[in-house]
Parts: sequence; C-alpha cells; structure tokens
Amino acid sequence: MPKENSPTDQTKNKKYAFVQKEGDDFTCIKLLQPPYKGVIFKYGKVGFGENENPDGTRSMKFDYDILFNPHETDLDNKEFIDYIGDMLIEFLDEKLKKGEPIE
Repeated sequence: MPKENSPTDQTKNKKYAFVQKEGDDFTCIKLLQPPYKGVIFKYGKVGFGENENPDGTRSMKFDYDILFNPHETDLDNKEFIDYIGDMLIEFLDEKLKKGEPIE
C-alpha cells in the first residue's frame, strides 16, 4: 500500500496547496514539490519599500512562519525566501486580475 496519495491531474503539477488546521482562523500553504515538499508555512505582514528602484519597481518585504518542516530542510536562505516570495507575487497578481481586494 502506498504511503502517500497518488497525484491527481489537479495536483500533480502544482507547487502548493492551501491547508487549514481545524480550529485555526488562518490558511496555510503546503509545498508539494522538492526541495521543499511537505513544508507548511503561513505568510505574515506584507509590505513594499517606500523608494522606487531605478527600474520603477519597489522592493517587497514579508514575514512568514514555518509551521511544519518534515525533513528539517534548511529554510533560512535566499533560495527559500525567493521561492515563497515568487508565490506571493503570483497570489497578489491573481487577486488583482480578478479585481479582488488584497487583505
């Protein structure tokens, strides 16, 4: 018997899934692909720098909390922060395209 569920067409190419523990009033993100597979985290405060970069963009800053790290992967590095930062930009972009409020 397999130890994990087999991927479905909807999940086999996804990088993440939204998860929530019963009783919590917040949603977390579970990473589904290596090298961070199984890590569960949540975003905290998100903000943007006051000064514009030369290319017209602004730096994004965000807090996050690691809630579960099953393989004790080193997550205190630029690669992980860039990985979840890129995901955050995708989430914000999707909301803007749909005209949904960003809370």
